[in-house]
Amino acid sequence: MEEKKDILAILLTTSPEHENTHTVIKLAESAISMGKEVKIFMMCDGVYNVYNSGLVSLKDKGVEISVCEHNSAERGVDAEKSPVNAASLYILGTIIEDCTRLVAFNS
Repeated sequence: MEEKKDILAILLTTSPEHENTHTVIKLAESAISMGKEVKIFMMCDGVYNVYNSGLVSLKDKGVEISVCEHNSAERGVDAEKSPVNAASLYILGTIIEDCTRLVAFNS
């Protein structure tokens, strides 16, 4: 049986002004420095983080970042034009299935 990759999945549901965004950025950077793969999924008010340059810049460090298309549409965020992957809850399910650790940040 093949061993799973060491993947940290992060679910972010709070808006950029919440302290969770800063924590997610620092957690992702730390995990990357330890050689882990990081995947971030943003939903609910977390979709507003597509405008957070600090979080979006994690893509340049190899972090896979996705945003919920449905929640984006509800909040007037154009997921298709955002700098991250527009995704569905199905994609969130695959991220959860593939990860070795899941951390959720909500209010």
